[in-house]
Amino acid sequence: MKHTVFFNQGVMIGVICIIGLLSACGKKQSTTQNTDDTNISTKTIQVAVNSNMPPFAYIDDKGNPIGFDVEVITHIAQKNGYTVKFNILPWQDMFKSVEQNISDLAISSISYTTEREGKYLLSNPYVYMPAGVLSLNDTTINSMSDLKPMRLGVQDGAIFVDVAMSFQDLINGKVDAIMSDKQIVQHFAKSYPQYKTNLLEYGNVNDKGSYAVAIAPKNKTQIINMFNQGLSDMRATGELTKLEEKWFEK
Repeated sequence: MKHTVFFNQGVMIGVICIIGLLSACGKKQSTTQNTDDTNISTKTIQVAVNSNMPPFAYIDDKGNPIGFDVEVITHIAQKNGYTVKFNILPWQDMFKSVEQNISDLAISSISYTTEREGKYLLSNPYVYMPAGVLSLNDTTINSMSDLKPMRLGVQDGAIFVDVAMSFQDLINGKVDAIMSDKQIVQHFAKSYPQYKTNLLEYGNVNDKGSYAVAIAPKNKTQIINMFNQGLSDMRATGELTKLEEKWFEK
């Protein structure tokens, strides 16, 4: 269920502080459990993803997960001789799946937070992911302070905008702006070129919270090490840059 909220100055400070916790809803849940207590021991990796995070992770017309994050983990796994089984889950269930050792890894535009660092093994950051505030051309937003009187569509039980629904509210005049990861709002803006939009980027390249990470159970050091080494290799060969160019707007 989505509703529109009106942000005053105090609430906006909170929004700015938690921009890195952006999320969305998924579609179905997996029940396969991985009982390995130390590291992955089979040639299949269970990876939890969310279904509504384009261009990071979403579902194509055939029901298959696609996106930047999906290609990154698939590439790394295959290079190491593993097959990936994707568990497509709602946002909160994606984290529970990791906590319960059902999934070996979760990846879907997950930002770094100190709380997550305490609960999970976190990968090295793999992509800069600032917040993006999208508005129509007739709305002037030059800074975050301009959002104080604005209406932003948000989803109950989540920190960030359900962009697919909120974009419809934006073009219908029900909200003044939508906020999510920059790459996500850019994806929706490109999908509806008939609407002229403005984008305000909010992030800090020196802030760990502006970067995406993958998460794993505390006992999955092998898979996190493999992921980190895979990222390093993909950067060295230029493969990570190619995927960024494929999936992200400039």
